[in-house]
Amino acid sequence: MRTTHARRKLPNWAVGLILVVIIGVGSFLAYTKKLPWSHQFTVNAVFTTSQNINVNSPVRIAGVNVGKVTGVDHLTAGSPGFDQATANADGKSSGQQATLVTMEITDTGLPIHQDATMKLRPRLFLEGNLFVDVHPGTPESPSIDDGSTVPESQTSVSVQLDQVLSTLQADVRANLQTFLHQLGDAFIKYGGANGLREFYASSGPAFKNGSLVNAALLGTQEHDLSGLVRNLDSTVRALDAHESQLQNFVTNLRVVTGSFAAQDTALAQGVSELPGVLDAAKPAFTALNAAFPSLRAFSVEALPGVKSTPAALDAATPLLHQLRGLVSKAELRGLTHDLRPTIPYLTKLTKRTIPFLRQSRALSSCFNQVIIPWSNSHVTDPDFPTPKIYQETAYGLEGISGESRTGDANGQAVRVEGASGTDLITRTDAQTGQTLFGLGPTGTPLQGGRPSIQSSAKPPYRPDVPCETQQPPNLGSGAPSPAKSSGTVPAAKPSAADKAYLAKVLPAAQAQSKGQNGLANQLFSQAYSAWAKLSGNQLLGGGG
Repeated sequence: MRTTHARRKLPNWAVGLILVVIIGVGSFLAYTKKLPWSHQFTVNAVFTTSQNINVNSPVRIAGVNVGKVTGVDHLTAGSPGFDQATANADGKSSGQQATLVTMEITDTGLPIHQDATMKLRPRLFLEGNLFVDVHPGTPESPSIDDGSTVPESQTSVSVQLDQVLSTLQADVRANLQTFLHQLGDAFIKYGGANGLREFYASSGPAFKNGSLVNAALLGTQEHDLSGLVRNLDSTVRALDAHESQLQNFVTNLRVVTGSFAAQDTALAQGVSELPGVLDAAKPAFTALNAAFPSLRAFSVEALPGVKSTPAALDAATPLLHQLRGLVSKAELRGLTHDLRPTIPYLTKLTKRTIPFLRQSRALSSCFNQVIIPWSNSHVTDPDFPTPKIYQETAYGLEGISGESRTGDANGQAVRVEGASGTDLITRTDAQTGQTLFGLGPTGTPLQGGRPSIQSSAKPPYRPDVPCETQQPPNLGSGAPSPAKSSGTVPAAKPSAADKAYLAKVLPAAQAQSKGQNGLANQLFSQAYSAWAKLSGNQLLGGGG
């Protein structure tokens, strides 16, 4: 039995080896505080400076340790991923050197969202060093993956005491002294303390209105205030990413406020009028608020049209290409180049056309105001009604056309009735229906003439007055003038033949003026027959 038990006992070297392994594993677990087969969530963050952050520095969320720093690396322009890691809010790299801090986060610190922010903060005096203060972001933002990098635009560092003291240079301290001195004068010398006391005494209604404003800041829907804070944080970060532009803005703001201070009296008057403006603006804001539902509905209806805009633009692209080719040098641009020499001549033509257009306008106005109204008038004769002037003119042109023809068997003829006398008379032939004209019977006295010479006087000729403003001709026949002898035959009492002639010719003329041509022809024939029979003369006719 003793021999068997001795064989089962481990040798001393094996016991020593097992003891060494146990001590090594225990020491490793004691120093690393994690199992070798476990995996920690890793996240990287880019800071402008490391500020004495070291490996194993704690990572905290709301003051609770959720991890530690596992690495601090220096980033330069040649480092991999430098541009992406140092990108600002606009997506552009700052180009400055930075520090890449690697951290391990436990499960209690997860999840971390894409809008998370990180800041290096000093620990307590007895703790020393710094820690990474993590704001994990908002639940609406997606979570980051293991090994992701928080860019420089979402990180910040704390202000150190030496940085504060370095700003208090001699000029800054002098300005601070001046500020404190002026502030003391404002409170003591210029009654600022009394004004501040009066402000607090009368600030009750202001605080009441301020509470209403604070209540309004809570919003009308859930998470309105949190959304405001989130958007304000994004705005502040964008301002921080554009430090030089922010400095210029502050400088310009100082200039603007200085301008307001120079016009303090007018500004005070404007502020005093502000309550009335706000009262008047309330209906406008009410109407604007009432218009929002319609605008929202319009936006919803317009959304399909907006979505179809890319397709419309794609369809319009060939047309734009064609228009581009149309305005090319070989097309319209070349035509414009060829027509350019004609532009000075067209300009000269335009200048020279102006006087012609003025004369054309005067001529047109003369036709509209004088000539056309005159051509539409007629001679007002109670015994011999006449057509309008333009119709009489056409009749005369027709007669001239007949006279101008070559006389042959097929041409028109001008019939002239031969007679003796010193007065021109006309009549219509009974057989042919043509108008015959000739000299009246010798010794036949005229009863008178219409119109008289006085009433037929032409209107005054005024070449210095525009035609459009001149008096149009008066075609009224007026009173008849008394009969006069022609001078070749002495005036005598009318014979029986003349009386018979006049008794027939006057009714014939009246019948002709009324359009009774058949009756007029009969009366004319009877008048000439009676005159020829009583006077013993013969009627002579001719054709041309």
